[in-house]
Amino acid sequence: MIQELSRKNLEALILAFETISSSLDSQEILNRVMEQACGLLNAEAASIFLVDEKSNTINLKVATNLTEAQIKKIKVPIGSGLVGFVAQTGEIVNILDAQNDSRFYSKVDSETGFVTKSCLTVPLIIDDKVTGVLQVLNKKNEPSFVHEDEILLKEFSRLVAVTLDKAFLHAEVVEKKKMEFDLKLATTIQDKLLPFEELHTGNFSFRGFYKPAKFVSGDYFDYYKYSDDEVFFTIGDVSGKGSQASLIMATAKAYLSASLESNTPFIDMINNFNRFLSLNTPEDKFITMFLGLMDVKSGIVKYVNAGHEPPIIIRRSGQLEEISSTGLMMGIVENWNYNVESFQLGKNDSLFIYTDGVTEASDMNSNQFGLERLKDILKRETSKPTKIFQTLPENLSAFTGQAEQFDDITFLVIHHKT
Repeated sequence: MIQELSRKNLEALILAFETISSSLDSQEILNRVMEQACGLLNAEAASIFLVDEKSNTINLKVATNLTEAQIKKIKVPIGSGLVGFVAQTGEIVNILDAQNDSRFYSKVDSETGFVTKSCLTVPLIIDDKVTGVLQVLNKKNEPSFVHEDEILLKEFSRLVAVTLDKAFLHAEVVEKKKMEFDLKLATTIQDKLLPFEELHTGNFSFRGFYKPAKFVSGDYFDYYKYSDDEVFFTIGDVSGKGSQASLIMATAKAYLSASLESNTPFIDMINNFNRFLSLNTPEDKFITMFLGLMDVKSGIVKYVNAGHEPPIIIRRSGQLEEISSTGLMMGIVENWNYNVESFQLGKNDSLFIYTDGVTEASDMNSNQFGLERLKDILKRETSKPTKIFQTLPENLSAFTGQAEQFDDITFLVIHHKT
């Protein structure tokens, strides 16, 4: 086919390709293609449509004499109109009298006042798949486009399709790298919100573990030395995953930190925080939380469990005690009033608090790690609770094997030393 082109047209084709392939910006390439197509075919106007597989339409991307707002309105169902026909069949269509051809889509003419007479339309094909349509309109000083014009535009469309495909792939790579950079930055910021240094005060130690399923997560744990005699600690799990959950987690951190800095009473802080979440987060978002205030001299812990997994007290005798929920998840009911309860940690007792990513970790057959396996590990480590940070992750990894981690794994251990 290309051998049928005149030397003049062949040289023009090479120059046109050099022009469109010198950029990796898809919009710039589209504009150049439109300009080069008009020049190559000596046409009054040109337009380019690209297939949108999701909507099963072929959408106008650039066109002579159309504004950006007008261009965005032109979406043709695959199979409808001339460009829809070419997109569906992959055939080249060369018509002399567009206005009297039933396949001609006249909306562009009605938008601009332009009158289409002759029209040559070719598909853009990559790997035997139509990805778009290139169209030139009205051969200058001629009644229609001739056979050599068909060959010229077909060969040009091959080069256009390859160039656009390369540009789109490049854009995907750039966008992916940008997203990865943003996610890594978000991960770094989120990591800094969590206290990974162990806290020692009085005879108590506080230490947390955190392994997100993705770059960012909605799990949260924290502890603050509230005064010489008190430590505030908490663990939470925001519903859902991803950036929205991580932003709510960061908001929780900021709100609670500000409340502690202003010496807000424990129960007022919790009720105010619930009200804040109810008013400022989406209706489908909530947080399960365990919030505690420990007197490090007596070992007495005042707490509210807002719909969270029951924490487990590991008594020095090896006995395990679960602390049940005392209230609704936070952010559900604006004026919910939480009640404070208490328990005491004696010498060599520990408190294990966790998110459901621990017990719901699943293997390749969707079997969950479960509460009983967790309890077996806690019993084994009664005398040395710090070993939990090694043995529990090891056991979780061995249990799940090659299965993908689908939820964040977070836990907090508080130990009363002798």
